[in-house]
Amino acid sequence: MSKKEPTGAAGRDGRRDALHRNLYDDLSFDELESSPTFTPEMAKEFFPVHREEPIDTMGGPVVIECAYPGWQAGGEHYPAVPDTLEEQSLGLIEGIEAGAAAVHVHPRNEERRPQWESPELLAEVLDPVFEACGEVITTSQTWMTGPHADYVTATEKLLRMGDGNKYCQGSVVLPMGLFGAGTYHSPSAITEGVRFFQENGVKPVFQLYDTHVLYDLKHRLFEKGEVEEDSHMLNLYLGAHHSQTTNNDPWSYLNVISSIYNARETIDDAIVGVNPGGRNWLPTLVLGLLAGANVVRVGIEDTYWRYPHRNEVIQDNTEIIELAVQFAELLGREVITDPDQARDFLGMEYTSPR
Repeated sequence: MSKKEPTGAAGRDGRRDALHRNLYDDLSFDELESSPTFTPEMAKEFFPVHREEPIDTMGGPVVIECAYPGWQAGGEHYPAVPDTLEEQSLGLIEGIEAGAAAVHVHPRNEERRPQWESPELLAEVLDPVFEACGEVITTSQTWMTGPHADYVTATEKLLRMGDGNKYCQGSVVLPMGLFGAGTYHSPSAITEGVRFFQENGVKPVFQLYDTHVLYDLKHRLFEKGEVEEDSHMLNLYLGAHHSQTTNNDPWSYLNVISSIYNARETIDDAIVGVNPGGRNWLPTLVLGLLAGANVVRVGIEDTYWRYPHRNEVIQDNTEIIELAVQFAELLGREVITDPDQARDFLGMEYTSPR
């Protein structure tokens, strides 16, 4: 018959003593010494924090992209939206000065309406930015509407106007099969566009609106050798337009983290960006920085409320660029502000005369 264990206080004390001995018998000091006599040597045995290896998730630098002025209605509804061409250029300049190295622009015409199918208007907005800030990175949308999206015509014109890729160093590629902004993005149109981009020094910037988009790209483009680059730019669209939703916590946070790591595990050597938008854009931005996103895109194109829990409207685009920089730096992330360094990091080139 087994010996019955003691009960009550005596039994508990006995178990504590046994545990105490098991833990500390191999140490070369008296475990019953009072805490004021604790030595550095003892502390290293009890708290071996110096043996912990660095965690590299946030170790890489980050590029901040300014998305401005965007699609939203302005006026009294949203005073942060610019009214004139001069205001558009000035807002982009201020965004660069606040810490962005890249710009994503949907220019507005004199009637204050977004007009993305005008290379001339895009150049008119961007030229003062180049003059004030140097050769910043441009990653705007260069496809035109039609029965199938036309990724070539406007891009070709921008290349001629810039004598190289000044106005279109990167260009947004929307998901295959998407009927977006009045046009169909067919596999053939996207394949044609990506081939043209690569032949002319334009970096494809693939927008991921949902998990299936990643697998479409992998099976229809990457595995077939249609994209020759070693590093693919994959931007996760989270919370804006018709993208993955981020408006239900805590699912929002799980969705952001799983989406980033799904992209990294599915596509080798991917440059993963996070485009936060909607009401929950701020936590989404921070989660992207925590999870090591290489690019974060912020700006009034995708945001309206400053905080998810307050009805406080963003007053100026620059304030959220500054917020992105502050959060990145608080988390120990290096923010790349030099466009040449950012291009090198992103695997891009600048082909226009300087």
